[in-house]
Amino acid sequence: MSITPAMKRFLGANKYIVIGSVLTDRSRWDNKVLRWYINHGLPVQPMKPGSNGGEAEDLPMLPNLNEDLSETSISIIINPVKGYPILEQLFKDKSRSPHGVWFQPGAGDSGEIKQFVKDNSLEDRIILGGPCILVSGESVLETLRT
Repeated sequence: MSITPAMKRFLGANKYIVIGSVLTDRSRWDNKVLRWYINHGLPVQPMKPGSNGGEAEDLPMLPNLNEDLSETSISIIINPVKGYPILEQLFKDKSRSPHGVWFQPGAGDSGEIKQFVKDNSLEDRIILGGPCILVSGESVLETLRT
């Protein structure tokens, strides 16, 4: 596995958001990714689209993505059909767009998502097509520490 500049950028953020469809089920990938951040002492908040509150891993669910996200990296573990509108929303205002976005395996497998990244020259900020933070994240953090 090679560590890309986008991976380094992503994990160089000041805070993180995990967007998932369930988040409260510890057997689900979105919860496992959320716990990865917690276990590494990284400031993280869960967000479930369409949710009006609740908690995951004793953390309050973020109600929306209306804040300035320029210092925040976002892991997306959701069906690409739902992920594309989220991606559009995240980059609607470039000055408030996320520091980085990491689509976990399968979540970015959409022609629309890939085309959006290409059309907006976001290859240096968005990770698509395979690497999982659960597998690659530790190596990226090690690289950033040295």
